[in-house]
Amino acid sequence: MGILNPFVRTVIPIEAQRIPSGCFAVHRDGGIVCSTLPQWFPVQSAVEIGRAVIEAFRLGIEMNAAINDISVRYTGMTISARDLRGGALIFLIPNESRISRKPVPTNMNYKNLEDFILHLETHIECWKQFNSYVTLARDKKFTAEDDAQFLDLKSLITQGTEIIHASEVKGGLRKEDVLSLFASAPSLRYLAEMSDTIPAVESQWHRIYLHLQSLLGQLKVQQNKAAEKPSAGWSLFGKR
Repeated sequence: MGILNPFVRTVIPIEAQRIPSGCFAVHRDGGIVCSTLPQWFPVQSAVEIGRAVIEAFRLGIEMNAAINDISVRYTGMTISARDLRGGALIFLIPNESRISRKPVPTNMNYKNLEDFILHLETHIECWKQFNSYVTLARDKKFTAEDDAQFLDLKSLITQGTEIIHASEVKGGLRKEDVLSLFASAPSLRYLAEMSDTIPAVESQWHRIYLHLQSLLGQLKVQQNKAAEKPSAGWSLFGKR
């Protein structure tokens, strides 16, 4: 029998094609709101990453050292996360190469009003992150990674908009407004080079943001009424 050497490790090569690339948003209870991760990536793995990130943000608050961003670098992948006021926006970035990906089908069936409100709140937080990226473009303080994340974020917001539209909620956001805004902001580099377009982008963003806040307010009023009269059910959803 040979002698075991504790300092010798077998290096297992990483299959680049199996390293996930994309981003996803989780609400404060750890559920996935929407995602651009490849379909082969296990949903449970994304859920576990999301819960670990939310727990890290929570511990930071308990220690009076609030954390806004987290970045963890592994051999083949970097996990980058941003706080969404209880939820989180999480990016999975291969360190060697990026792979093609398809959006993961998102569950558009909401069991109750509270579930929909939870998703809408996280969607609104994603919109706030959009404005933060626009600020980076105005100040010309962004990296290539920021630009890639900006593209992923727009993909998440587009999915979230489709979910709201599919729910047929009264007063829902018009998809045309979102697509028009994104067409005006194709990348951070474009905004930085065409800085005169930023005021118009911010103005359009502000209108959409206030519209979503108004919708959230309507839903919370409906939620309060439903709490007072449980038998009334959820009546805000219906044909436009």
